[in-house]
Amino acid sequence: MPAINEAFIPEMFERVNRRLRAIEEQLAVLSEKAGVPYTAPMAAVPQEVVELVRAGKTLDAIRKYRELTGASAQEAHAIVTGI
Repeated sequence: MPAINEAFIPEMFERVNRRLRAIEEQLAVLSEKAGVPYTAPMAAVPQEVVELVRAGKTLDAIRKYRELTGASAQEAHAIVTGI
């Protein structure tokens, strides 16, 4: 395993995020087959906001989420940091 340093941290987070997305996709498939409703945690977050987060533009994502949903700064921050 490579040494953990500032350059490695974003790569590590991206790996974890890819795994989580794969797990969520599999959970959705299994839920459908079992007849159990499942809503992905980010299903309610506008795609524009998700794309800003993935691009590393957290503040822009918070602003956009507030603009699109009317959420408070605290609510938007909680949603965006949870992506």
